[in-house]
Amino acid sequence: MSIATDSMTGSAFELVTVLQGFTHLAKRSGELDGNLPVRAARYCGPVFEGSAAGFQIQVAQPMTVRRGRKRERAAAMWDLTPPALEQVTARVNDALEAAVREGLLARDGYWHRLLKGDALPVRGNRAFIWTGHLIRPRTGLWLLVGGAFNRRSRVPVVEHVVTDPEAYVPLLVELDVRALDAKPMWIESELACVTPLSPRARMTKERLRPGAPELNQFASYFSEAHFETKGKHPTATYVRQQRERRVRAAPRGDARLLFAGPDVHAVAEFRRFIGAEGFSARPGAPGELQFALVRNIAPIQWTWQGQTHTSFEVESARLLPALRELWRATAGDTAPSAFEFLSRYALGEQWDQPYVQLQPWVFTPTPDGWSMLVDGAHHPPDYDGMRAVIATDWFFALAMVFRLYAPSTVRIPFRAPMLRALPVPRQTLELGFTESVLDAGPPA
Repeated sequence: MSIATDSMTGSAFELVTVLQGFTHLAKRSGELDGNLPVRAARYCGPVFEGSAAGFQIQVAQPMTVRRGRKRERAAAMWDLTPPALEQVTARVNDALEAAVREGLLARDGYWHRLLKGDALPVRGNRAFIWTGHLIRPRTGLWLLVGGAFNRRSRVPVVEHVVTDPEAYVPLLVELDVRALDAKPMWIESELACVTPLSPRARMTKERLRPGAPELNQFASYFSEAHFETKGKHPTATYVRQQRERRVRAAPRGDARLLFAGPDVHAVAEFRRFIGAEGFSARPGAPGELQFALVRNIAPIQWTWQGQTHTSFEVESARLLPALRELWRATAGDTAPSAFEFLSRYALGEQWDQPYVQLQPWVFTPTPDGWSMLVDGAHHPPDYDGMRAVIATDWFFALAMVFRLYAPSTVRIPFRAPMLRALPVPRQTLELGFTESVLDAGPPA
C-alpha cells in the first residue's frame, strides 16, 4: 500500500483507495473555484466557509441515473461511460478481494456480499454508489456523508454517519430510489460530501426572553451605522471580526436553541449510522451529537422570473406584535433598522440575484471555538439551501441563503423544514485526511 497524507494539519479520517479511478476526494475553495458571486465570496463569510467545509466526493466520469419503470427489472437505471462501467463491474471483485486479503473487510460479511460483482447495487428503496474507497474516522470524531452542498447534484442523497474508529467501512453514497425522476438525472464532478464532526454536543430549546443578550447582540451588530454603510457599499464586518477572533475550542459544544414566534422547531439526532456489520440506528462509537431543526413559522410565496421576483409574500402579520413587544422589552426603541431586518423574516427582492435569504427568529449560542454548521432544505427543482458556517460563539443569529434554480412559483408552508444547525468546532473543520492506495492485483 502506498500512502499519501493530505497537506492540511491533522487528519480527521483515514481513506483507503481500493478501486482506483472511479472517484476521488477533494477540498474545494470557499468561492467554489470562482463560481460563487464576488459579493458573497468577499463579504459573506458564513457561505464562503460553508462552501469549503468537508471533502467533496467527485466522480471521474459523468453518469446518469433514473428511476426504473415497471417493466424494467432494476429500480434504478444507470448510464455510464465504458471506463466507468468496467470499474463498477469487472474490477469490483478484485478490489474487494484485495481489501479482504489486507484484513480491511470481512469475507462474506455484509459489505462483501452487498458489493460483490456490482459497485452500484440496489436494495429496496436504496441505490448505493460505492466510491471505491474504504474509510474510518479518527478516534473521537464522526463523519457525516451527505449531499455536496452549495453546488449540489439534484440526485436525492440520503445521509448517514460513520462513527467506528476501529473498522474500515466502504465510503458509500446512498440515493433514495423513490425520489429519483423517471428522466435521467445527470451526475458530474461533485456527488456528495464527507464532513468531520465532533460528537460532544447537546442542545436545549428555550423561548427567547426579554433582555436576552443574544437579541441585544443582534441589535448592536445591525446598528443604524451598519445599514448606513451597507447602503453605500458592502460591509465586511463579520469577516473582519471573525478573522480577529482566535479562541481555543471548549471541550464540549453544548448549545441552546432560542426562538421567538411559534414553537415549531425541534432538537434532533442522527438515526442512520454505518458500521462493519451494516446499517444501524445507533452509533458504533461513544458520543452524542444533537442539532437544531428550524421549521418555517410564516408561509412564504414567491414567483421568480429569472431576473426578478414578480411577487414575494411573507404571511407574518399576526406574529409581528409579539416580536415587537419582545424587541422593545429588550432593546427599547434603539436599532429600528435591525428590528425591521429581523421582522421581515425572508428577503428576496434583489434584481438579478437568484437567492432568497431567510432570517429566522432563532439564535443558537455555542461555547468558545464552536460554530454552527447550517445546512438548508434541498427542494429541487425550485430551491436549495446553501451550507454556511456561522461563528455562533459570538454571532448568535442563524441565517440561510436559498439558491433558486429556475423560473418558478414556490410556496413554502407553515412548519416546513428550513434548515439544520449542527454544532462543530472550527478546528475540526480545518482537519485534513490521510489516504492510502491498495494494490488490487493478485497476491505475490
